[in-house]
Amino acid sequence: MKFEAFTEGQTFTTKPVTITKEAIFDFAERNDPQYLHLDEEAANEGPFGGIIASGFHTLSVVWVQWIHMDIFGRDCLGGMGLNRLSWKAPVFPNDTVVGEFKVLRKRKLEGHRGVLTLGIRVNNQEGKEVLSCEVVAVMRSET
Repeated sequence: MKFEAFTEGQTFTTKPVTITKEAIFDFAERNDPQYLHLDEEAANEGPFGGIIASGFHTLSVVWVQWIHMDIFGRDCLGGMGLNRLSWKAPVFPNDTVVGEFKVLRKRKLEGHRGVLTLGIRVNNQEGKEVLSCEVVAVMRSET
């Protein structure tokens, strides 16, 4: 979608994804090897009473779903930043998460480009917000 096709307030919702314990272990081993994500015995004694998904895992799962929706297509020219990232609640094994992407701001640039700011809100199967952030991307523009 080109820059002009987006409207402020427009929302897109990803497909739900269930995050299994195996997926939590796999992601954590490669990307975030903390005890909360890998060591069941230690995690049981930790602040959440068990294994939880890495916040980066949760963000990655939802981002993959966003990309598969092909909203950006080949019109995204690159990312400028990830802002206001906040982990609101833990994601446990077999939780199901869904992302809502909302167009917060648009700013036209010179040279057939524009800056798009998307708010991302991730909820679990109970509707509880587990993560939020903003992504800023440069998009191809018609003008």
